Amino acid sequence: MTEVMRNGPGAVLLPPLNLKSKKSNRTRSGSANSQQGVSAALRILDPVRKKLATVETQRIVACLDETIRRHELLAILPTILMQLPRFSVSLGAELCEAIQIHKENCSVYDEVVKHSKDSFKLENLRQELTRSCKNVMRQFALNPAIATALRNELIHETSKQYISENDAKIIDGLKEMRAIMLELLLTTPAEESDRAAYLEQVSSREKKNLANIDELQAQLDKALEDKEQETSKKTEIIRRLKNDLFQIEQFSEEHIRRTKTEADKQQTSDSRNSEAKQSKLKSEVTQVEDEMTRMLQENREVEQTLRKKKYKIETEVENWIQKYDTDMDDKQTEYEKIDKVYTEEKKQLSELEEKFKVLEEEYSKIMEERRIAKEKREQEERELKANIKAAVTIQAYFRAYKVRKALKNKSKKKKGKSSKKKK
Repeated sequence: MTEVMRNGPGAVLLPPLNLKSKKSNRTRSGSANSQQGVSAALRILDPVRKKLATVETQRIVACLDETIRRHELLAILPTILMQLPRFSVSLGAELCEAIQIHKENCSVYDEVVKHSKDSFKLENLRQELTRSCKNVMRQFALNPAIATALRNELIHETSKQYISENDAKIIDGLKEMRAIMLELLLTTPAEESDRAAYLEQVSSREKKNLANIDELQAQLDKALEDKEQETSKKTEIIRRLKNDLFQIEQFSEEHIRRTKTEADKQQTSDSRNSEAKQSKLKSEVTQVEDEMTRMLQENREVEQTLRKKKYKIETEVENWIQKYDTDMDDKQTEYEKIDKVYTEEKKQLSELEEKFKVLEEEYSKIMEERRIAKEKREQEERELKANIKAAVTIQAYFRAYKVRKALKNKSKKKKGKSSKKKK
């Protein structure tokens, strides 16, 4: 209904306008006011009655509600099949059995679809799957509290998505259809006639608005023409500025040429000064080369001394290596003797370990028998303590009983004496 009002016949589409900030603020405020007016107008079209008056209309809405509930149960059924142990306690034995049968039918159907193309067999399996699904729905109908709890837990009271997108679209469509049907059932014939009259008024207002839009369009065209004239003026100004810029570029080229001439003169004078510096540096290089020759001679003498020292050290290292080899041979002989002794002792150790295993088994048996005997003694002691406690309790109750009985008899005797005295 809103779309008809907004996009009715003869609607005019205007091009977007680039307005300034002040105009945009005015547009926002105007759009907000228009939205408030539209919402107020739509509230006028709402039906006056808020409840259904007849049994037939209530049954229609109840049928739609039941359809929505069943679609929600069918949407969460795959989640229940995957997490059946989680819901088994709350579902009950019969409902769990029906869901388990439906799960097995689903598995069989998936296997047949993957590996077989027999249409007759697939049709039978589809019918069997339909019957098991209907049976599950019947069990949910017998347990409405469980169905409501599952729907609330998996759909309404959680942010996690437990249903597919297609199922959600179907459920939203059914809810939308229910709202539309409820609005139709709540609307009376008088309200229908009032609504038609109101829509006629809105149509006349729309025609007036279209006339205003045409007038505003003419104003806009005039504003655009003025803007084009202003743009042509600015283009002429830009052309003049470009000419001025060209003249400035010509002047800058002349200035660059002069600067380049002065730079060449400066380069000539710098080259003359560099020749004098080169001669001075050559004399310094000669002095450095003489110094380097002297230092090379000194370094050769130092190198000869170091070579002699190196030869001496290498000789000492060779002697130490020979000594190390001799010591290692002796150590190897000693290691072989120790290894032989170790092997014999290891053999003896294995024999002792075998004997120890037998003794350990006997020790374990003895310790187990002692543990059992100890537990038996402790059990007997606990039973004895319990019997003693029970006997003490019984004796205490019996003594209390005797005391109360004695006191009661004593009070009776006193009453008897007092009655005799009165007589």
